[in-house]
Amino acid sequence: MEFAISSIVLLLLMMGLLDLSRAFYFSVNIQGAAREGARHGAWFNTAARNNNFLDDTDVMSAVNAGLNGAGITANLVPSGSCLSPSDGNGFNNKPYSQAAYPVGTQQVNAYICYTYPGGAFQTGSRGVPPADNSWRLGDINVSLLMNFALITPLIQGLFGNGIDLAYNEHFTIQGKP
Repeated sequence: MEFAISSIVLLLLMMGLLDLSRAFYFSVNIQGAAREGARHGAWFNTAARNNNFLDDTDVMSAVNAGLNGAGITANLVPSGSCLSPSDGNGFNNKPYSQAAYPVGTQQVNAYICYTYPGGAFQTGSRGVPPADNSWRLGDINVSLLMNFALITPLIQGLFGNGIDLAYNEHFTIQGKP
């Protein structure tokens, strides 16, 4: 009788631990992929004297390579402007509005923001890398937003169908004068 009563509590703890460990696994993968995408975009090719990978395609390639181990891929949300935070800060950092997150679970939305040196100009897309070194000391911000799906029904009943995960990484765009 005592075991039957205590096993319910143990089962709840085990299910919660399972979902929590999965959420931690995916959050570490998303954070690493955001870092890898920003690092890749900010890299400076000294021999060519330009930023070969400062464009959406190359940054997304690095992001999806980072997410490959988790079995998910990010979808670039193309826009002419950067992802706006819901608290109005000017650095494109969290928190984000609910509309920025993917509708379905286990999906990742990717937002890339390029800030020209001095912060005078921001754009949410770059089709091709710059032909010169003009973006040196600018900023690249890669934001990944995921709607993480909980798998245990009891935990879903307590916390809803999913948990919003968001990570962003800022890197200074490298270059030589």
